[in-house]
Amino acid sequence: MPPFDPSQQSDAVRRIQHDQSAITIESKTLRYAAFTIGEAPPRGFPLYIALHGGGGAPAHVNDEAWEGMQDYYRSSVQQGVYVAVRGISNTWDLHFQAESYKLLERLIENMILFADVDSDRVYLLGYSAGGDGVYQLSPRLADRFAAVNMSAGHHNWVSLANMASTPICLQMGERDGAYNRNSATAEMGETLDVLAEVNQGQYQHQVFIHKGRPHGFVDNDPRRGLYPVLDSPRRWLKEGDTSAHLTDTNAVAWVSQFTRNALPSRVVWDLTTRAARTSRGLWYWLDIGDETAESLGTEVIVARLDAASNGITIEKARTILRILLNDEMLDLDRPIQVSVGLQNLEVQVRRDEQLQVATLAQRCDTRWVFSAAIDLIQDSDGWHILPQ
Repeated sequence: MPPFDPSQQSDAVRRIQHDQSAITIESKTLRYAAFTIGEAPPRGFPLYIALHGGGGAPAHVNDEAWEGMQDYYRSSVQQGVYVAVRGISNTWDLHFQAESYKLLERLIENMILFADVDSDRVYLLGYSAGGDGVYQLSPRLADRFAAVNMSAGHHNWVSLANMASTPICLQMGERDGAYNRNSATAEMGETLDVLAEVNQGQYQHQVFIHKGRPHGFVDNDPRRGLYPVLDSPRRWLKEGDTSAHLTDTNAVAWVSQFTRNALPSRVVWDLTTRAARTSRGLWYWLDIGDETAESLGTEVIVARLDAASNGITIEKARTILRILLNDEMLDLDRPIQVSVGLQNLEVQVRRDEQLQVATLAQRCDTRWVFSAAIDLIQDSDGWHILPQ
């Protein structure tokens, strides 16, 4: 694997951001408190990013919530880098304003570069307004996370279609009826059930409805105690069934089960649930550059790899699409089969060292170093592969 691009490692701005625990992009500043726990394993530390509650309150109230989050999940981390971020405003949406996505992605990149973080073990957790943030941030940055935990937040009708390869745990108090958070959580669990059934092997999820609890419940017990959760959020929602069982609801423990699949064999990209990012038009091994759902004429792109045929199947796409490839994905020494629409195409790709350097610099992640690309374009005659 090529080393990090030296121009990124020596970026004076990034280094200052890391040393000062503050990142400014487009006049918005993300402040954070970082704690390193234990010794780094061979592949680097897991990174736990925690979002505090509050919002819609004076700055001192949100500052207190941020200070509380600096301890809240940290005691459950046995080995890793724990980062509690301060919302970038004092409004209800303090964790997911337009600039939040670039800021969080830059934070992750800097932690990979300077804090010895394993890019395949980046986790997002949040409580209350922080849970709202997890709902909004995770589907738009899903390719960056190994798993996420949302506690006591409201989905605000976000789509989780982009979570195909990113496990998510939803936690809620049974009696947390403000804004119908309790029923909204159970309903989102049902939506994820359907997605998981239709897309076998994807959309891994867990829903904990804490029996009898209001807005406050335990999701951070470092002793890993057992707490009552409803047997079936669906039956509770439909029939009022409150039967329950005891289980470990520790959010850090739940997300830590998972390692990111940086190169999933099937990629789902809901273009209607996007945000401006530092990595621009990239999603796992797909690249649309500066295109949008409107310019492409499609809301969803779905593509999958087939090692047996050494091929790629484009299930849904329109207009243009770039497929990024490396030797972990397919055999690049053999012709690549491309199935798109009703067409079967073939191409012999060539390795490009400049592409390796460029793709590393784009996301500062050695798991996304690509040595070849296939450029597809659609016109009135159908799909074509552009010359290498």
